[in-house]
Amino acid sequence: MVTDQFGIAGLLTFIRAANENDHNLIALAPGIDLTTLGLNLNSPENLYSTFQSPWVDLPCRPQDIDYHVPTEYLTNIFLRDKLAPIKLNRYGEDVLFFLFYMNGNDFIQLAAAAELYTRDWRYHKEERVWITRAPGVEPTHKSAMYERGMYYFFDVQNWRRVPKEFHLEYDKLEERPTLPNTMHHNASQQ
Repeated sequence: MVTDQFGIAGLLTFIRAANENDHNLIALAPGIDLTTLGLNLNSPENLYSTFQSPWVDLPCRPQDIDYHVPTEYLTNIFLRDKLAPIKLNRYGEDVLFFLFYMNGNDFIQLAAAAELYTRDWRYHKEERVWITRAPGVEPTHKSAMYERGMYYFFDVQNWRRVPKEFHLEYDKLEERPTLPNTMHHNASQQ
């Protein structure tokens, strides 16, 4: 038995103190049945607009939360067409990989993936890595379905290109990313 304030003895002490002082504190110690607060836990609707889940992989992004924003902060509509387009073809591969891995579920991730694709990098769906042929090295075996040769794999953990002999099946490669129309406009200005 845990004998400090976080164990059973601590819980009993808390409940006794709550009985003497404030009866509302009793609910805090053992927990509360959420249905008594009027929450319908069987509802398909969200319980609260900013709460995703206790087990969600990604935190709730600010742009996904419904809240009032003063009009003086809504500048996107005025600046959108005045800003110069981002020209990803000017950046090195390290920057593109950074943009891809650090901006998940964002337009810039798609744009970085499209630029990597233009530079002959391909995303392998099963290995979940970016790969490209080693420059100047032809595949040792090539068919309509696969090829075997020397490739560079981008190692995210060590942030470097790792050479590796590999059997590459074409159907396991991701297709070229589809960019939204607004990004096609910006890409054509590059």
